[in-house]
Amino acid sequence: MKIENSRLRFLLPGLKLKRYVILIVLSILLLMYGIFVFSTLLSQNEYFMNSFLYPGKYFDVPFEGFYIQIVSVLVIIASIILLYIGISLLVQSVAKALVPDKPYEEIMNLLFERRKESLKKRVVNIGGGTGTTAVLEGLRGKFLKISAVITVADSGGSSGRLRRELNVPPPGDIRNCLLALTDENSLARKILSYRFNAPNSCLDGHNLGNILIAGLTKVTNDFGDAVLKLSKLLNIDGEVLPFTEDEAILCAEFEDGEIVEGEAEITERGKKIKRVFLKNGEIKPYLPALERILNADVIVIGPGSLFTSIMPPLLIPSIVDTIRRSNAIKIYVVNAMTEHGETDGFTASHHVKVIVDTIGDGVLNYAIINTKEFSKETLSRYKLSNSEPVTPDVENVSKLGVKPILGYFAKERGGLIRHDPEALGEIIMKLVQKRA
Repeated sequence: MKIENSRLRFLLPGLKLKRYVILIVLSILLLMYGIFVFSTLLSQNEYFMNSFLYPGKYFDVPFEGFYIQIVSVLVIIASIILLYIGISLLVQSVAKALVPDKPYEEIMNLLFERRKESLKKRVVNIGGGTGTTAVLEGLRGKFLKISAVITVADSGGSSGRLRRELNVPPPGDIRNCLLALTDENSLARKILSYRFNAPNSCLDGHNLGNILIAGLTKVTNDFGDAVLKLSKLLNIDGEVLPFTEDEAILCAEFEDGEIVEGEAEITERGKKIKRVFLKNGEIKPYLPALERILNADVIVIGPGSLFTSIMPPLLIPSIVDTIRRSNAIKIYVVNAMTEHGETDGFTASHHVKVIVDTIGDGVLNYAIINTKEFSKETLSRYKLSNSEPVTPDVENVSKLGVKPILGYFAKERGGLIRHDPEALGEIIMKLVQKRA
C-alpha cells in the first residue's frame, strides 16, 4: 500500500506535522512518567518502587523521597507545557495549511464562531404578513438560528407590480421579514423600509427593499439565492427563504361556487372561503426551505392571514410531508382577531382545525392563543371592518389533540391590534428550552 493513498499521508515530507506529533507523544509519555513516580511515592507501593521505572531504585541519598517528589512535580509541569506547545504548533500548522492567507488569530475566531453557531437551536417560522414579522422580531437577538419560510403569492401593491412587470416572485412578505430581523435604527432597516414617493414616476409607490430583491434575482437568476445574498450583504441576523421559486398563484373557491385568482382579489371579495389551492399544481418547493424545516428544533406556523398567508406553503405536499417527518416541536400561533373575507366567525379551534386538517392529526403539538382583552374603542373600529377577537375555546382545541398555551400574546399599538413580539419570543424560547 502506497503511503500517498493511506491514512499515514501526514508522515510525508513538507507538511511540518511529524515534529509536532512526536513532541506531543513525548510530552504525553513524560507526563505519564511524572504521574507514575509521584503516585508511587505517595502510595509507597513496594511493587512499583522496585520497578526499573522508579528512580529511587538507583539512588541512595538523604531526603531521597523529597527530591524525587520535587523532580516529579517539575516533570509533570514541564510535560504539560510541552504538550500545550506541541498541540498549539500542530493546530497552527494545520490552520495555516488550510487557510494560508489569514492570520492564525482570525482563523481561530472563525472556528469558535462556527462552533458557537452550531450550538444554536434552529427555529423555523412558516407563514407571511405582519403576524410572522412579530415572531421574528421577538426572536431576533436571541441565541437561535432563525429561518423564515415565507409565502410568495402576493399579487397587490409594489410586490404585485414587480411580479407582473419583471416576472419575479413577489418580494413584499420576504422584505417585511428581513426588516423584522434587522436592528432598530440600522442602515439595513432604513434601506429595506424606504418607499419612493415620486408622483408621475415609474418608481412611485415602490419599496427600495423590493427593488433590491428583484434586481438581485435578475443578477443571480435565483430568487432564493438573491434573498440569502441580500441577508448577508445587510448583515441580517437570520435568513428568509421563499417556499417556492415558481410562480405561485393562489386561488380560492367560495361557498357560492365562485373561484377567484390572486391573494388581493380573494380578500377583496369578502366571501366565506370553501378552499384555497395553487393554480399551478406542479409547483416545486425551494429545496433549502425543506432542509431548514427537516432539521429544525422548533417549527412555528403563523400567525397571519390564515388562507392567504399561512396556507400557500402548506399547499405543497412535500412541505407538509417534511413538517411531519421533522422531529421539531410544532407550534401554531392563532390569530388574535378574525379577518373579514377569510375567517369570519372563526374561534381558536376553527383556526387550529384548518392547520390540523392540512398537516395531519398528531403533528401539531401546541397552539398559542391570546386571552388579552382590548379596549372598547379599538374593538369598535375593528367591528366596522367586520373583525372581532378570536374566542379562545380551549376545550375544543384540546379535543383536536393540540395543547393550548394561553396568555397575553397580543397588544394594542397605535389603534391596531397586533401580536406582542416580546411575549411571543418569551414563550417560544421556553418551548425551545424544552427541546434542549
